[in-house]
Amino acid sequence: MTEKEQIFKDKYDRGEFKFSYSSMNRLRFSPKLFYKDYILKDREVRTEKHLIEGRLLHLLLLQPDNFENDFALMPGKIPSDNVRKVLKDITLYTDEKNLDKVEDFIILDSLKHMNLYQSLKDENKRLAKIRTVECGDYYKFLSASEGKDIIDQDMYDRTLERVEIVKSKKDIMDLLDPVITDFELDETETFAESYLQCDLRDLKFGLKGYIDKYIIDHKKRTITIIDIKTSGKSIVNFVDTVDYYNYWLQAAIYTMLVLKNVPDGIQGYKINFNFIVVDTYNQVYNFEVSEVTMQTWAEQLMLVLKACQYHLDEMNFDLPYEFINNKVIL
Repeated sequence: MTEKEQIFKDKYDRGEFKFSYSSMNRLRFSPKLFYKDYILKDREVRTEKHLIEGRLLHLLLLQPDNFENDFALMPGKIPSDNVRKVLKDITLYTDEKNLDKVEDFIILDSLKHMNLYQSLKDENKRLAKIRTVECGDYYKFLSASEGKDIIDQDMYDRTLERVEIVKSKKDIMDLLDPVITDFELDETETFAESYLQCDLRDLKFGLKGYIDKYIIDHKKRTITIIDIKTSGKSIVNFVDTVDYYNYWLQAAIYTMLVLKNVPDGIQGYKINFNFIVVDTYNQVYNFEVSEVTMQTWAEQLMLVLKACQYHLDEMNFDLPYEFINNKVIL
């Protein structure tokens, strides 16, 4: 067992490892990628615009006052996704704030690591792709932004427009931000962007995650969990997307997290789970999940937890659990 494997195994044996939806989905989809990301700690830098735009929509809709804590608005044009990954990677290997002063070998190593411009055999031509005014301005802004997501005015304006479209939908806002009268203040609890974690009985690992919003209504004895999704497709494709990206797994994990973190007695409240989807055409729809479907997803989660336990107990990351156990037959 390698040193990094032993470090992870020790953490797991102490009961300190907790799965997020993304890490559990990664292990389910490709144990080798999970091994690379979470054991070797060789995780790819994620700076894609659609991911940043999704986070921005969440924040402007749910916690607009926190904008300056999480985002930096840059004047001018932002480089492409691939170039931003390289520039972000460079910051991991140097404290230099000026791109012009970063040594060539660091830039070349980052380009190789990100597999960008490798078809150019001349190193100077590869360097020229990065040593531009646009990249220099972005790198300087990135270095001064202390880990914040960097956006340009176009992205901000585009996302703000989408937020206003969501806010114009009365049925959506009644769910997201219900009007609570003075008589109902003691009956309703609202939680936004909540980080929750929990242990799991008879398992060495736990769960963790950020819940967009959940509302406990003591009068109605309900818990409404809301997850906001931005989609590059139409809302008509979202049902298929739930299966493709395993959003059902996310819903099951979030439901368990909420139930594990509410006071005794509330676990018996009725659970309502909702995906609010904003699609590529700025269409907004609330997908309610039925009780029958949520029960099915909860049962499927139990099977996934069993598979996760096997992978971590055995430290076997060669194939997905179903393939290891010869369960896949065409």
